[in-house]
Amino acid sequence: MPERVGAGQGDLVEVCVVDRVRPVAPDKFSRAFRQRDRGLVGMEVALRGKRVRLAPTHMLASNLRFDRARDSFLEKSGATVDDLAADGRLLSFSARQYLLPGGGEGARLRLFRGGPVIAPMPSAGEDRAGDLADGIGQWMVDNLSAEGALPYKYWPSQGAESPSDNAIRQFLATRSLAQLGELRGSADMREAARRNLRFNLNRYFQDIGGGRGAIVEETGAKLGAAALAALTILESPARQEFLPALTKLAAGVASLADHEHGFRTFFFPPERDGANWNFYSGEALLFWAEALRRGADCAPSLEQCADVFARCRARHCEARNPAFVPWHTQACTSLFAHSGRLEFVDFAFEISDWLLPMQQWDGLPTDLRGRFYNPKRPEFGPPHASSTGVYLEGFADAAALARAVGDHARASTYDRAIRRGLRSLRQLQFRDERDAFYVSRKKRVMGALRTEVYDNAVRVDSAAHALTAAIKIMRPMEFAAG
Repeated sequence: MPERVGAGQGDLVEVCVVDRVRPVAPDKFSRAFRQRDRGLVGMEVALRGKRVRLAPTHMLASNLRFDRARDSFLEKSGATVDDLAADGRLLSFSARQYLLPGGGEGARLRLFRGGPVIAPMPSAGEDRAGDLADGIGQWMVDNLSAEGALPYKYWPSQGAESPSDNAIRQFLATRSLAQLGELRGSADMREAARRNLRFNLNRYFQDIGGGRGAIVEETGAKLGAAALAALTILESPARQEFLPALTKLAAGVASLADHEHGFRTFFFPPERDGANWNFYSGEALLFWAEALRRGADCAPSLEQCADVFARCRARHCEARNPAFVPWHTQACTSLFAHSGRLEFVDFAFEISDWLLPMQQWDGLPTDLRGRFYNPKRPEFGPPHASSTGVYLEGFADAAALARAVGDHARASTYDRAIRRGLRSLRQLQFRDERDAFYVSRKKRVMGALRTEVYDNAVRVDSAAHALTAAIKIMRPMEFAAG
């Protein structure tokens, strides 16, 4: 078969064998072609002697939504949805998907939604956290520019980078790459992280007066960006090089501490203050906690941390939100490691337990298992590699915390969530050519994570959160004896 299409040694041939063809009524379009069916279901549209058939794998490779595929066909045909309903035909179909090696090498590979499926449980000797981390680290090194920049978002279907950017997500990546360099003892990774940190600070850091510094973007200056930039410097082996920026960023974070809300969230513009509180308050408290735990000159006192913690706890309990959980879990873990106060343990367990039911497992297509999503609360956000990654950061610390206080049942529960989350992240990772058989510029994606199994866009924060989570799993937080 591969030879019939000119495939030679080293080539892969994609084959889709159509089955289960079903007509779709116009008013049932959204039910027949759901977002999560991309890559499993194909589409055929016919009208006025014209027809297009799009295989499930084509929808993946093109990152094409069903409604856009239909509308594109109609636009080229000079027709409307009403014309299609009156005179056309719309079909859905499933297809068995295979990769066939050229040159007579190896056996055919059955695919599910365009790729091999990661098993629910790892095999003997399989290191999912380590493999995930090393793949992401290599992707970061391979895609770091000579100036030290990492791509914010890349579209494999277009072979192009997005012109947008986000400072918070860039510093997340800087931090995670430096962490991996330390874990693996890699001088190349440490140097890459240092160059990336310098690039990001040169691009975003500004002295805003009064001894304060901030990370400034076109849309304003966010508490979360200042806190994460400061945390990245605090943890960096090259900390002394960037100490002046750290001092000013720490002063900037401290200036946004608030007696009512714990933290205000924007330096400017003032009308945005209060936005993204669930994220930024935890990022800031984590920086404070780590500065205190590490004995940094810029650290607040334990009582300052405890005061902000209490205000954030009260506000969260009034209106719970999953975005709050992983950052404050990590902050509580760090504060407990420094102080031994059980109030931090109790709250970390409370919010982690609350988040657990959002992880999906039973009743889903096998490649979706382990992600976090609450379909009954869509306002909490869609499923996303970045969300799964940051939630695992929190659960990794919560599991270490549970072991430290002897709560073995809770540690086991959190460990199960971690195993399931790792399954999801490895499913989303471009691991080898079988995952990226349709990608023309494979080095741009290898090791990175897709946004979802049906959305192959690569984003730097997806990689960063997954990498930090994997490192926390491999190197758990340590606590003083007694």
